[in-house]
Formats: sequence, structure tokens, C-alpha cells
Amino acid sequence: MAVNRILTDLHFSTDFRVRDQALESLTRRIKEASVNTRESLAPFAVTADPHQGAVIKSPARTIRMVAPAGAGKTQTIINRVLHRVQQGLNPARVLLLTFDNAAVNSIRIKLRERTGTLDTELSQLRISTLNAYGYSVLRDFFPPEYKRVIESPRQYALVRELRNELGRRSSREGQALPEYLAFRFYLEFFSFLKNSLFDPRALDPQAFTDFLLACPQAEVFFTCTSQQAVTRAIQAILWMYQGYERLLQRDGVLDFDDQKLRPYALLSKQPATLEELQGRWDEVIVDEFQDINHLDFVLVEAVGRKATLVVTGDDDQAIYGFRGCTPDYIIDLQQHLARSIESHELQINYRCPPLIVEHADRLIRHNVRRIPKNPRAASDAVAQIHVVSSLSAGLEAKSVVSLIQRVRTEAPALGYHDFVVLYRTNAQSLPLQVEFVLNDIPYYVRKDDNILQNEHLDKLLSILRLKLALNDGTTPSAWDAARTVCSFFRFVEPKVAARVEAHFRRGGNFLDTVRSADLDGLLPTPGRELLPLAILRLLAARTLPDALDAISERFRGLKSMIGGLDEVIEEKMPLGEINEIAASFGGGIKEFVSCLESALERARASNAGKDHKAGVPLLTYFRSKGLQWHTVILTTCNDGLIPHQRADVEEERRLFYVAMTRASSNLVLSHVQSVCSCKVQPSRFLYEAGLLEMPETGRKRKLAAVASTAHAVSPGGYVAGAMSKVFHRPECIWVSGMMDAQRVTYATRDGAMRAGKRPCRQCRP
Repeated sequence: MAVNRILTDLHFSTDFRVRDQALESLTRRIKEASVNTRESLAPFAVTADPHQGAVIKSPARTIRMVAPAGAGKTQTIINRVLHRVQQGLNPARVLLLTFDNAAVNSIRIKLRERTGTLDTELSQLRISTLNAYGYSVLRDFFPPEYKRVIESPRQYALVRELRNELGRRSSREGQALPEYLAFRFYLEFFSFLKNSLFDPRALDPQAFTDFLLACPQAEVFFTCTSQQAVTRAIQAILWMYQGYERLLQRDGVLDFDDQKLRPYALLSKQPATLEELQGRWDEVIVDEFQDINHLDFVLVEAVGRKATLVVTGDDDQAIYGFRGCTPDYIIDLQQHLARSIESHELQINYRCPPLIVEHADRLIRHNVRRIPKNPRAASDAVAQIHVVSSLSAGLEAKSVVSLIQRVRTEAPALGYHDFVVLYRTNAQSLPLQVEFVLNDIPYYVRKDDNILQNEHLDKLLSILRLKLALNDGTTPSAWDAARTVCSFFRFVEPKVAARVEAHFRRGGNFLDTVRSADLDGLLPTPGRELLPLAILRLLAARTLPDALDAISERFRGLKSMIGGLDEVIEEKMPLGEINEIAASFGGGIKEFVSCLESALERARASNAGKDHKAGVPLLTYFRSKGLQWHTVILTTCNDGLIPHQRADVEEERRLFYVAMTRASSNLVLSHVQSVCSCKVQPSRFLYEAGLLEMPETGRKRKLAAVASTAHAVSPGGYVAGAMSKVFHRPECIWVSGMMDAQRVTYATRDGAMRAGKRPCRQCRP
């Protein structure tokens, strides 16, 4: 007989009640640890400094453990769990949450090492990422919502599908979003929205709009700030976000952030289920609490509402604001939880030498929004801190190579992997890679930044080869011709670029082809009438710096796509890093092209940038968090870059603090004197950390004198592109080709000059 027929008349009984006394007894038994566990832990004795010991033995219901880098945070967490279990807490009723699998594995390894010495194990202890825990809640309580998690390639395909459908559905809304936003950016932005508690299944359009208009991460969507353009952009974003959710449901999958959002949304509507879930835990411990976002907080608060809650982290290392994370939750924990807290600081740093602890602390004390701390180093190990200056980033890269070679000569036991070079933005790695390749130093770098995949460099070489060919009276290759023409525009679709190349393969005079109506019909409309002028300006350039100036001023396609939220504020001057390489190059255009092509050939032969095991890591400050090296080199520590001119200063200071505290022996901080022929100042953080003396007042008087010098003012002021180093009169033909969102206006000529801009050679402002 079929099973369903057997169960037809079997109903869930309601003919009973749970007696209070029996429930109390059951609760007491569940909360008690087994006799075997308690006996095996009898020999356990806490090994901790007084600050750690206070956390381990605290009976408080809500504990905040402020733990700077190297303070023994993980070991303190483990020792607290062992101490609590020794007191009778059932390890199966302890939930330890963190935010990435590497941290989970690290805690498990250290726990295994600690319990191994005690001849016991705590397999029942739940150690999980918050995402994995949320996913298990779906499995245990909401099976219909428990679906497989979509893989990254499929996510990209969904965004491509949405972007194409948006264009087919409405050309108006389709054109409202910039073409230079990579698919990865959309996925990271959708993640940001979910972590900000915008559920695509229950969106309030007005709240969504208000949020987009207020958050810096969304600014890249608004290339024009007219009400009509902004409205269309918001409509397009909203449509794509909700469409993305529909495609996920169509495919029967969840994305990474749904592992948290879906359980929270369901638990919020089902208080009985939430209460049952809360009853599973007596203690909830949350690691890295300084890096949580809104969704993380509300989910943790809901799960741990009835348990002892221990949160640990360091607000001075909160650096992921671009993802929506904020240190506010750990700083103002009592207000956010609406329950009294007991706060502890782990003061002793077991990782960094005293000199580094001292100067890093001097820096971070300039932040106003933070928890006050009193760190001190555990050892008296000698460390060295050096501040060095170079004329340019190109020469700086050479000095970095020399430093690494010199230190390894003096200390042969050190490998290349004992060094690290850290920088603020990904683009800064290019001059370093060129020097590392030319000097046969193994290294590794993020795949997207590898010199072998640098689209900027490929486009530049095409443009320079075209210039050399035309100046020599020869015909450039169709590939170089097409790349040059397409690089004039901010974005050209690949299929259009292929048609442009096919056009040049037919032969004929290059300039005649550029002016032809057939080619004109293929190219984007905005600014295409300026293309011939840009080519002529390029051909007229006689020196390498002049040619690079012409390219960086006129060819907007050398400004890369925005690939992720972390790159939103990285919109630096096109070719800035390549200009820095050229600044230290002694030859002409032909020799420069030959040098770069040789470096690329050597990079291909050596598989450059992929030596994870033995090479020097080239990393952004962000990617260095949680790691440590013998010698840490921070490059281009200059104002405008660190702190970045478009970022929050306190968050930038935390970022620099993280970078400084990665060193265990040597810390080298380098700044340059000029960027793209413009004089720049050392980062204010070098002064705040006590590593440089404050500049003389004479320099301030000189700046004041420059500011007071009278100049004729153009009616309407002066205009420059945000990423250009040239300023113009408002009526200049180059201004007409700029997008509104990229224009920067200066009231006076001196204001533009002090901002590092120089006058246009055509309109002569």
C-alpha cells in the first residue's frame, strides 16, 4: 500500500499540554554539559594575561571584547569556551560566528590544538560563518526556501541577460546606466543593497530612491544630475534589482547574501519559529564585529537575543565601509542592543614590536569616532621604521626593488615571500610590476591587475605604435588603428570595435578613414566630431611626455571600467601610473614602446604575477588585513591618495593603521614628490604618526602668497574633467565633450592651478 494512503488519517494530535515543571526539567538537562565532558576538562587551567582573563571569566550577559591586531583574540575566545564548558555549559549550546571560511578554519585548528593538550574535544561546538548559519536556518526551519547557491559564472550570465533585456525593453532606461560598469559591479551593488536590508521581494520604491541618492556607492550610476536623467537611472536600477531576484527564483537558486536575508525576512514574520531558534543557544560569540553591516547586525541580534552575547573586534580596523560595513555597531553596542554591556580591552599586542605599536597608536588617536585604547607591545623586539622619498612613482618602484635586493643580501635567510608591497589603489601596482619583471623578482598580484592583462597598457601601446607608423609615413595595423579610434571614447561595445577593425582592414589612408561617414556611423555620438582633432594633436607631439599628455587628455577609453564597489573612488587620471614610468625613462617614444614590449615579453615567459608561494605579494591595504610580514613597504604615501580625496578621512586613517601594523620587523613608508609633473605633498598620516616633522610655517606663507596673486578671471570660471590635468575656458570645444558628472568648475585660474591642473593649449585660459 502506498505510504500516502497509510498516513491519510494520521493527524497531528493536540490532545495534550506541556507541563511547566517538566519543561523546566528538560531545559535544565539540555543546558547541562555531559559528565564525560566535564571530567575530561578538569585539568584545564586558563593561560592568559589579566585582560584576557577578565573576558574568559566574565559572568556578564553581554560582553564587548575590543581586541587590536595581535592581542590574542582567537585564543581568548577558545579559552572562554573551554572555561564555560568546565563550569557546566553544554558545548552544543554555544554558537561561534565569524565572517569568512578562513577564520572558521583558523579557529577550528587552534581549538583542536588546545583541546588536544587537554585530551578532550568539543565537536558539538558550532563554529560557522554567518552565511552558513543562515543557510542552515533555511534548511532546518524553512525547507521550501532552502535552495542551492548560484555559482559566480551563472550570476554574471544573469546580469548580462538583464542588461540586454533592459536595452530591448526600453532604450531610454537602457541608456540611463553607464556602459563602463562591469557585471561584477552590479552584483556587488545588489549585495550591498541586500546587506542594507532592501529585500527585492518587498521593496519600498521611495525608501529605495532616498537610499540611492544618499549613498556614495551609487554615485557612479548618475552620469548626469538632471531630475529626468536621475529618475531614469533609478528606474533602471530598481528594474534590474527586482529582475535579478526574479531570475534567481526562475532558476530555483539563492545568491550568497540570500543565505542571510531570506532567513531574517522569514524569522521576522514568524515569532514562534524565532523563539524556538533562540532557545537553542546559551552563548553566542561573534568575531570581527567591527566589519558587520545592517543585515548582519539584525540577524545576530535576533539569534542571540536570549543568550549571553560576546562580540569581539577592533573598531580601529573597520575598513570595509564601501560594502556597507560600519564600526558603529561595536562602538555604540549598548544603544544598538538596548541592553547593558561589559566592555574589555585586550591591551597587550603580541605581534608588533614596540616602535610600530607606538607610531600606529599615535596615528589612530587622531580619529574622533573610536573606542579609546591603551595598547602596548608584549616584547621589546627591535624594529626599524624608515620614511623615504622619491621624485616619482617610477623611481619609487626602482627604489623598492633596490631595497628588497639589499635586505636579502644582508639577510639571506629571508625569502621574497617575507616582503610585501602595499598600496592604496590597485592601479599603483603597474610601475612596481614593470620593475619586478625587469629585475627578475618573483611576485604575485591580483589577476585583474596583472601586467599581462592590463587593458590600459595594451591600448596605450596601440596608440603609440600608430603614432610612430603615421609619423614615419607607414600604414598602422588595422588592430592598432581600431584600438586607437575606440580608445577615444569612454566605452565601445566589443562587436562595434570588431566592425571598426574590419573597416580599417580594407586599407586606405588612416585620417581619411577616420573622417569617413561610414566609420562615423559606427561610433558613439557624444564627442565623435572631436576625434580628428585628437588624432592631429597626438601626431603633433614630439616628445614622450607630450604624447602621453595628448593621450591622457583626449582618449577617455584609457579610463578602465569600474569593476567593483572598492573601485568606485579609484577614478584616477588616465595613464597616471604609466606617466610615472615614463617620467623616469630617458629615451624617446620608440624606445619607450620597445622597453614596455620587452617587459611584457619577459612577463609572459616567466608567468609573472602568479608566484603565490615564493613571490613578493603586491596588495592593496584592504587585502593585507589579518596578515603579517617581516618587511612591509607602503608606497606613494601622499595626500590625495591616502587619505584618498574622495573617501572619509577617518576610514582612510583606519586603513593606513591596518597597513602599518602588518610589519613584524621592518616598516618602510615611501612618498613621492610629484605625480604627473604636479608637485604633491606627503600624506598627513605620516605627520600624525610622528614619522615626519610638521612642515615649516614658511611653506604656508608661500602658499598664501600664491593664493593672493591676482589673475584675470574668465566669465563663468574655468572647467576641467575630474580625471584630466588640463583646465579650459567654458566655451572650449573640449568642454562640450565632457559629461556633466565629470566636470569640475574653478572660480579662478589660480584655483585650477593649485588643484594641479594646467591650462589648455587650445583655448589658452
